[in-house]
Amino acid sequence: MKSKSKNHQKLEHWRGRSTLARIKYLAISLATVVALLFYASTFSEPVLRVSLVPDDTPSVLRRKFKPLSDYLEKRIGMKVEFRPALDADALIDDLIRNKLDLVWIDGANLIQAKARSNKQVIPIVQFEVDDKRLSVLINKHNYDDYRWMVRTDMDVNLRLKLIDAFLALDKNNALDNEILSLQNTSKFIATSD
Repeated sequence: MKSKSKNHQKLEHWRGRSTLARIKYLAISLATVVALLFYASTFSEPVLRVSLVPDDTPSVLRRKFKPLSDYLEKRIGMKVEFRPALDADALIDDLIRNKLDLVWIDGANLIQAKARSNKQVIPIVQFEVDDKRLSVLINKHNYDDYRWMVRTDMDVNLRLKLIDAFLALDKNNALDNEILSLQNTSKFIATSD
């Protein structure tokens, strides 16, 4: 007579075990899987989540942002991911709720973001203002059009890398000039709160 197959032997082995032993084995197996998933998630590649005021379709914004995204990835050493926002309110909410790290926002929405976040967001750079194209109706706050903004709890080293990357863009360099042109500026300058 043939000996029992290995699978049959394993089944017989488990049939002989108590229910408590089976539960213990399953609990250890489940704990191992959870621990491995947690371990893997802690070592995932960091991502800079970026969005822009939705003043155009997501596909147009993505196309305009792509060269800047590639540039920032090289400069800061981490993946940059574009996440389109439904509207300016959603953009502000996502920044405040830590779903975005860096946003391109206009002056009026910058004021809203600061108020809604209890001043937990700050601008880091803006484009150089061309006084010939800027008209001022009310000058209550010194906010010049669009600015790149982050949360105040962003790692200081990352914030400085971002600032340095924006300030290093040079219109005399062909690749940099493409980025600047798509951002509708000839240069970024440091900005303050």
